[in-house]
Amino acid sequence: MIESAHLYIHVPFCIKKCRYCDFYSETDLSLIPDYVTALVREIRLRSQLTASRSKSAAATVYFGGGTPSLLGPRHLESILRALDNAFGLWRQTEITLEANPGTLDDIHLKSFRDMGVNRVSLGVQSLDPAQLCLLGRIHSAEGAVCAVKKVRAAGIENISIDLMYGLPGQTEKHLIRELEAALGLNPAHLSCYMLTMEPGTALHSMHERGMFLPMAQSDQVDLFCAAAQYLKACGWDHYEVSNFARHTSFRSLHNSAYWQMVPYHGFGPGAHSYAVKFDTDGSAAYKRFWNAPDLDGYIRALKSGKIPPSDHETLTLEQRQMEYVMVGLRTSMGLDIRTGQNLWRNRFLTVFQSLMENLENKGFARPRDAGQRFVLTLDGWMRLDSIIASFVERI
Repeated sequence: MIESAHLYIHVPFCIKKCRYCDFYSETDLSLIPDYVTALVREIRLRSQLTASRSKSAAATVYFGGGTPSLLGPRHLESILRALDNAFGLWRQTEITLEANPGTLDDIHLKSFRDMGVNRVSLGVQSLDPAQLCLLGRIHSAEGAVCAVKKVRAAGIENISIDLMYGLPGQTEKHLIRELEAALGLNPAHLSCYMLTMEPGTALHSMHERGMFLPMAQSDQVDLFCAAAQYLKACGWDHYEVSNFARHTSFRSLHNSAYWQMVPYHGFGPGAHSYAVKFDTDGSAAYKRFWNAPDLDGYIRALKSGKIPPSDHETLTLEQRQMEYVMVGLRTSMGLDIRTGQNLWRNRFLTVFQSLMENLENKGFARPRDAGQRFVLTLDGWMRLDSIIASFVERI
């Protein structure tokens, strides 16, 4: 039996920290060679620990960060070779590289393509110079446009663009103008994220010092609705709250695995993994693992041949039920009733029938097709947090 593996590689390097970002990253680029050596060792060690008679073939590989585009061809090749040895990379494997538009090299891009990278996710965030300055990005609006052209010229057509909305002073007209400009670059995929100010970030500190006023939540919801309606009118597939594909074939296979609660392996400092382990009696334990966000400790441990510092948890049935609801309601696939019945031991409809009917009657959910799936409408997605809360309080 061949199992599909979904692999995440955390590349914790940035030229500088963006003001809104709370992901783990470091700015000492001289540590990249030591990091790559350690990463290759982690891949080999963990694959040996989880080796079984079943061959795991990689369906997706996702290089996230940080700024993975800071890796050179030699380093990326070492990592991909290690993944191929441990899991097997196919021609069909979706290999995504996140990239900052300010870090792209034409020659490197062509090398990446030749190594199998077939999808690039560009962190554009905005095409407005003032907003880019506020966010602390290292690239200009012109640089972002140039980056898209560079990726396409290298022979990579599956290009995803990240944009933010809910930025201070942003209006619906301004957002639609940005979307028009983004679509003019002919990307295959768009991710539109609402700006959040996470504690510990520079942007959060700036807000606390009164340097700017954040947008009201109701105005953010209005922008979300305007973006969704505009992209739908342009024929785009709105398949997850924040994600749009030019065609269903351009949906992110890797992120879709997360939303479907499929097991995945994470490598690198700060990376997370999710696994299902079966006991001899056939019972299953659902476990989440994560490496400590500590690059120095990560490198030291693997230099000595040890698994890097990490932690784990075994999910309770209640946690799995909550995650199923929270993740499923975000997608255009919604909640599969049969899966819910299994997870709730044939009580899913008993617990949620009245709530689902109420949401359908209000237009917040589509009428169930033969009772198989419960899917929120755009009006429902606009109230996603409160709807999820209504489900969770019944668990």
